[in-house]
Amino acid sequence: MRIPSLRRAEPHRESKPRIPSWLRIGVPTVLLVLVVWFIVVPQFVAAASALDSLARISLPLPVTAVALELASLLVYSALTSSLLGAESPRYFTLLRIDLTALGVNHVLPGGSATSAATRFRLLGKAGVRPADALTAATIETTGSNIVLGVVFAAGIALSLKEFGENDYYVAAASTVLALLVGAALAVWALTRHTDRSVRAARWIARRVPIVTEAGAESVVRTMARRVRELLTDPRRMAVVLSLAVANWLLDAAALGVLFAAFGHPLGLGPLLTVYGVGSILALLPITPGGLGIVEGVLVPATVAFGAPHSTAVLAVIGWRLLQYWLPIPLSLLAYLSLTLDGAGRRRRSRGSAPLL
Repeated sequence: MRIPSLRRAEPHRESKPRIPSWLRIGVPTVLLVLVVWFIVVPQFVAAASALDSLARISLPLPVTAVALELASLLVYSALTSSLLGAESPRYFTLLRIDLTALGVNHVLPGGSATSAATRFRLLGKAGVRPADALTAATIETTGSNIVLGVVFAAGIALSLKEFGENDYYVAAASTVLALLVGAALAVWALTRHTDRSVRAARWIARRVPIVTEAGAESVVRTMARRVRELLTDPRRMAVVLSLAVANWLLDAAALGVLFAAFGHPLGLGPLLTVYGVGSILALLPITPGGLGIVEGVLVPATVAFGAPHSTAVLAVIGWRLLQYWLPIPLSLLAYLSLTLDGAGRRRRSRGSAPLL
């Protein structure tokens, strides 16, 4: 006898109105076109007018920036492997999955959700259980963003002497501090009051059409268990934190090296501050990877810290070529490689089947 599920026993609820697909796709696309036309294109025009600076550039420095950017990608996949633990596939498989997801995020407007879904699907194909994949991704994304907030806060602290009386600067510092305190309270609630967190998650799931209460509870309990495992294993926790910090700092170092290459090195405080602002803006689901928004903010921000406008334009555009555009062809190659691997495994599986 089949027992009716709780979902069927619940009273009927009115279906929630959905945003039409043409509106969900059309608005971000129009916004992206406007951002590219009014922000990105002028930045590239300004960069073209300053190309005479390239004749004075020291070649080893751009090469170093490329190496730092690639190292940042490698470290992120090492972080994924550390969080998955025993469930982790081979590192090279994880690297290709992360690159594929990053490319999706950089191509599609509001691509964060599609990127997460792509990564989740590929991890499943690699043998990672759905609950473990979702939990590891949530912890990785949340923890990484908290570390980014710490990096930004460190930049602010190192630059207080220069901009301590600026109201916007103080507001930014206060906002970051509040977010970090909120994150700490969330971890405390998750690990110390798991049942209450589960009840809150089920309450939210009842109001979200695509999430079930049982699924939300499973994710919260699995996440709480994983976070407790990290907190009670100092060595693993140190590895995870070191990799998360290294991922951001290598990326920031690439930006700093490019400023040095164009003849205006940034101090550590200004570098971490402007990098933190740009990276936080890149997380907003407005344009793919913050395209146009990051460039439009970083150039005047570095100019405010004393960089010549031409140097700021060239360094920021050069960094975005490495940080935003370089992963796109790499992600295509990674996806093709994963597809060929999957096709090869299916052929070998059919070939090893017994003949009847």
